[in-house]
Formats: sequence, C-alpha cells, structure tokens
Amino acid sequence: MSAAGTKPVLILMADDDPEDCLLTKKTLQKARLGNELRFVQDGQELLDYLGRSGKFADPASSPRPDLILLDLNMPNMAGLDSLWEINLRPALRKIPIVILTASEASLDISDSYNLGAYAYLVKPVTFAKLHEAVLRLKSCSYELAVPSGSGDAVRPAVIVMADDDPEHCLQATKTLQAAGLGNALTYVTNGAELLERLQGRHAHGDGTPAPRPDLVLLDPGLQQTEGRHALAEIAAAPALRDLPVILLGGSKDDRADLPWAGTAEPVFIETPIDFLAFADAVAAFPSLALRLVTKAGGQAGTAGAA
Repeated sequence: MSAAGTKPVLILMADDDPEDCLLTKKTLQKARLGNELRFVQDGQELLDYLGRSGKFADPASSPRPDLILLDLNMPNMAGLDSLWEINLRPALRKIPIVILTASEASLDISDSYNLGAYAYLVKPVTFAKLHEAVLRLKSCSYELAVPSGSGDAVRPAVIVMADDDPEHCLQATKTLQAAGLGNALTYVTNGAELLERLQGRHAHGDGTPAPRPDLVLLDPGLQQTEGRHALAEIAAAPALRDLPVILLGGSKDDRADLPWAGTAEPVFIETPIDFLAFADAVAAFPSLALRLVTKAGGQAGTAGAA
C-alpha cells in the first residue's frame, strides 16, 4: 500500500516499436521506478483500452491508466489522431498524456500541446526527461518505498538525515519537496540520536516507538567525528549492515578513509542535494524503489496546453 490517500500510478505506453518499449521499460527499471508499465501498439488500441472495448473489455485486466506515454508515428491510428479523440471525451481528457516520440518537428510539438498533451519528450527516454514531465503533473508525486514482508506489498520509506547544519537540512527538504518526493524527512543533529533511532530506542512524544529508518542520509563530518563513529557502528551491527546509507559530500580522500564493512555499500552524493543525484543513489539499493503515486480515486493531473 502507499501513503494514506494515494495509490501507485499506472503507466500506459502507446508505441508500435518493441525496441522503444523495451528501452523505456529498462530505463524505468534502471531508475528503480516501481510503477506498473503496460503497452498498446497503436492509437486505435489505445482508444480501445481506454474505452474498454474488445480484448480490453474486462476492467480487472485493463485498469484505467493514470499516465499515458504516447508515440506520434504509429500505424492504424497516429498519435495525434488518438490525442484528438481523447480530447473530445471529457472522461478521458483528464488523464495526463506525455508525448514520447522521435519527431522534433515544431508543428508536431505545437499540435500536441494544442490538443492537450502535458509534456513533449524526444526519444530516447531518460529518467531526467521523464522527471521534467512529472514535475508538470501537479497532483502526482514520488514516493520512496520499501518491501513490507512478502509479495508486492510496500510501504513508504522512513528517511533520516543526520546533519548538524540547519541550512543543509532546510535545503534538502526544499529540494526533495520541490521534486515531488512525498516522504517525510526526519533530522538528527548528532550520532548518538541517529544510533538511538537505528537501534529502536527512540520514541515519539506520546511514547510510541519510532520506526527504524529505511534510509540514512549521513554527513560524515557530523559533529566532527560522530558521523564516522556512527558509520562504524552501523557497519559493525549485524542488524544494520544492510541499511542503505547515502553519505553527503566529503573529499575523495575523506571517502576512502571512512570505516565500512557493511553489506549495503554506502554511496556518495554532493551537497547541496540534487534530486536526480538522490534518485540515482537510491537506485543502488535493492531494498528501495521510487514510484509515482497519485491521489486515490483521482487522476494524476489534467491536460492543458503549454
């Protein structure tokens, strides 16, 4: 499940080129974007899917998408024609559509926006390009998720940032929120409090135990030596050795000299934090996955011209 009131975004890609479909799938997998991606082969199939017609009649096997990736050059019905048809149907034009095509023609770009496309991306797709489009989906956000036992069940990750510089903490909050990350960020200013949380000894104000962090953003220079000490403690504790740790800043010499013997090798990102660097770092940890979520019972946005 997702955070209260949200659900994972289902992505439907309309493209007749199997290589482009595979490349898009691999791009999302590489970024560990844990959203379901479905495919239709042309504009007519897209309309059949959205209208639950023919082989797509069963709503259980053809759930309504929250985001459409639409190629323009397809047989049977081209992308712009299907975009025109979708724009004529009030119930469908609420679904955000991102054009994903090889065409860089200015007429295709202007026609796409005039017909309600939310963004226009030129192939090949990259996570950075997709992120720029996602920023335009006002009610769509990212969620960093972790497995919850067996099966497909997931829950929002608990993120703790250990840094004694309030400006760094404020900048991180603003950057991740501006990028649409919906997870709350908890801050600690010393190594002792970080270890207290990691060892399950921290409680909320009402006395309920605080959940153990699923991801730690750690300044190695925290309180001079406390960051290094905390990292050594994490690496030495069997229950913590698989904990994902992202180390913030530091020179190459500092990084090479840091203590570590854990199984989840820490990764480094520069400060101030950049969301794409954060997402790339998160992708290194198999226990974490970014995914797009939207309001439960709603759509990820409404289409409109640029």
